[in-house]
Amino acid sequence: MRYAIYYCPGIHTALGRLGREWLSEALSLPGISSERRQVLLADARRYGWHATIHAPFAPMSGASYGDVRSAVTALAETFDAFELTLRLDRLAGFLSLRPIVDGIPERALAAACLNKLQPIRASLSDEALQHRGAGLDKEELSLLQKHGYPYVLDRYRFHLTLAAPAGELEELAMRKWLQSHIAALPPTRIDALAICREAAPGSPFELLERVPLCSERTP
Repeated sequence: MRYAIYYCPGIHTALGRLGREWLSEALSLPGISSERRQVLLADARRYGWHATIHAPFAPMSGASYGDVRSAVTALAETFDAFELTLRLDRLAGFLSLRPIVDGIPERALAAACLNKLQPIRASLSDEALQHRGAGLDKEELSLLQKHGYPYVLDRYRFHLTLAAPAGELEELAMRKWLQSHIAALPPTRIDALAICREAAPGSPFELLERVPLCSERTP
């Protein structure tokens, strides 16, 4: 079992509605067959509509969901909500939504979450380190060994993945659909931390709880 701490847009927000429509089985993209669309969106659907705050991790022996929840709740009490304006972008070959400008609030939140969960995160096995370390540079490899994930701290980039790497014509077709929808998005309010769980290897991540940030809590 693994847990992940995400930003998951509220279901009634503009970004939440965009995600549901984009990941829907009923989505039609002219120029991309249904079978190919399934391939391109498979991982985005399995991981869910989210931006990673803390990458998926297995808790150490003896740690429970209660420990994860307590750490996330304590962290959320120290951060106020903030807004990001998102745009269509590419990150490591993946179409994604990214902030127009990388800012301090999202990086600070991710770094604090990383440190808060470090005491209850199980270390990666040597086999996992070797597998995940392939192709990483020296700094990324060091981050992987210390934190279990290479894209943290200075390498962290807030993003919502839209699809797997695609061919040129496929990407153009996706961009055509996405650009008109993204242009209408208001600024996105980062208002809660979502605790998500992968119950078994390869299974879809499920949202367990959204923990409001400090400024969003009811007095």
